[in-house]
Amino acid sequence: MNNMIIVLGAPNDAQGNLSQIAHDRLHCAYNLYLANPGFKIVCTGGFGAHFNTADQPHYFYAHKFLRGKGVAENALMEGVLSTNTIADFELSKALVMDASPEILLVITSDFHMERARILYRQYIGYPKVVFIPAVSSLSEEQLAPLIAHESRAVKKLREEEI
Repeated sequence: MNNMIIVLGAPNDAQGNLSQIAHDRLHCAYNLYLANPGFKIVCTGGFGAHFNTADQPHYFYAHKFLRGKGVAENALMEGVLSTNTIADFELSKALVMDASPEILLVITSDFHMERARILYRQYIGYPKVVFIPAVSSLSEEQLAPLIAHESRAVKKLREEEI
C-alpha cells in the first residue's frame, strides 16, 4: 500500500529541543503510524529565525524524535527543507505527486488547520487527502496569540481569493 503522512514543521530552540507544538504534531504522527505502520512519514521544516536557529534542519530533530519512539528508519522519507507553511506545501508537492499515495494524511496543530487547508489547496491540491488536527496541549494563555495570528492570516488569504 502506498500511503503518506506529512507532518508540518514547528519551532525548536537553538539546541534542537522541540517545542510543545512540535511534540503535539509528532505524537499525533507517531500514534497514526502505530495504527498504520505501512505509511511513510515526511517531516517538514528547515531553518528560520522564527522557528529554528539550531545546527540541523527542524526535520532532523523531528526524525530523531520519531526514531526514538521506534518508527522504522525506512518509514521516514527525506525531510523537506521549508521555512513556512507555504514552502511546506510547495516543496512537498513533487513528493506527493511522484508517490501518488492512496491516502495522504496532513498533520498540523488544531489551531493551524484552517490556514493549512487553504494553502494545501493552493499549492498541492492532491485529492486523496485527509487533514488530521494535532490537539494542542498549550495553555489558553499560550494559545491566544497563535489563534489570533491564524485568524488574521486566514482572513487575509480569504480576501486574496476574492
